[in-house]
Amino acid sequence: MSAFRIMWLVVMFDLPTQTKKDRKRYRWFVKFLYKEGYIRLQYSVYAKVFNSFESAKYGKKRLKEFLTINVKKGNIRLLLFTDKQFSEIEIIVGKPSNQEEATQLSLFDF
Repeated sequence: MSAFRIMWLVVMFDLPTQTKKDRKRYRWFVKFLYKEGYIRLQYSVYAKVFNSFESAKYGKKRLKEFLTINVKKGNIRLLLFTDKQFSEIEIIVGKPSNQEEATQLSLFDF
């Protein structure tokens, strides 16, 4: 499998948390991301690896469907990277999370 076929979908979001209802929607969204297999890269930035561009497009579609029904306020952005591009991300301060390292290592366990 070529590194250019493996895709990473990165979700960056800023959701309101002023009211109890806002906080509930925020938690609901984060639980949805975990249930779908996303890993947390840093606060409000989650990523998921897909084995092809087509499956990444389907992942985007599922995410958008969930959001149009359940999230009405805030700011949510999506970025799509190849595995090669994702591996070029440079961490200036800190280190990759354990989940991130485990996910990248598991890509080569076939």
